[in-house]
Amino acid sequence: MSSSKSAVSKQGNENDQVSQPAQGTSSMEAREQSASANASAGLNLNLAGAVSGLFSSSSKKETEADGSSVEQKEERAGVKGAGAGNMQAQGAANAQQRDRQMKVQDGA
Repeated sequence: MSSSKSAVSKQGNENDQVSQPAQGTSSMEAREQSASANASAGLNLNLAGAVSGLFSSSSKKETEADGSSVEQKEERAGVKGAGAGNMQAQGAANAQQRDRQMKVQDGA
């Protein structure tokens, strides 16, 4: 009966050695992640306009022989305008992502 006890204890020792790393073994694991993004935009709007106008009027009053008066009125108006517009838009974007993983095991 004592021989079976020693066999059981040997199996337990073997299992312990498998689950634990041996002495002199080192292990290192590292992971780096980085991400960056940027964006820019610009808008340029130019407007120019000009308006000119001319207004004139003339009136003429005439008196008749019987004492009545007649008035003649003439009005003139003119408007001239011009306009121009210019629009520019620019945009830029940049994105970067980096992922590095390293695992080192050294067994002696």
